[in-house]
Amino acid sequence: MYFLGEPLVTEENKDNVEDESTKLLEELGNLDHAEEEDADVDKLLKEALKEKERFQSIAQRAQADLVNYRSRVIQEQEELRRTVKSGVLTRFIGIIDDLERAISEIPDTVEKGWHEGIQLVLRNLENSLDIEGVKKIEALGAIFDPYKHEALLYEKTSESQEGTILNVIQNGYTLNDKILRPARVVVAQEDEIEQKQEDINEESEKSSD
Repeated sequence: MYFLGEPLVTEENKDNVEDESTKLLEELGNLDHAEEEDADVDKLLKEALKEKERFQSIAQRAQADLVNYRSRVIQEQEELRRTVKSGVLTRFIGIIDDLERAISEIPDTVEKGWHEGIQLVLRNLENSLDIEGVKKIEALGAIFDPYKHEALLYEKTSESQEGTILNVIQNGYTLNDKILRPARVVVAQEDEIEQKQEDINEESEKSSD
């Protein structure tokens, strides 16, 4: 029991007080150390989250690059396929040109069966190209279109509208609505002399009225 006037620390309890103080200091030190460890853990956690976000971003970019690469490869393969197909079909069109030329130049002395045989080969080839999407450009009588036609000659005439295709020198073809080869044609050109004469006649008729 403690009596007023007695010292708080006596020889008897001095050691106990020192022990308690030491323990208290140790506990305070441990608390500070724990707080430091918690701060280190928070720092490491934040760094780990940043690394996670960075790797996620890298993975997303890599995935996007892979998708773009696959799309590019597919597109290049499709373009190559179209190019090869166009080249092969163009060669077959050349064969059609030769057959049409042969038919037009067959002399009358040649047997009818031989003539019909060539026409049959031509029709079969045209049907095969049609299945592949190749269509002949119907140019004769149409108005000249630089996208579909290639003008090799111009012929002055007053019987057709200027720009009308008068003759087809070489047939043109499309592949799935794209120009495979333009038609080579002869185009009507206005006859200036006759047109001037028509203008004079019209003026004379107006004057007489």
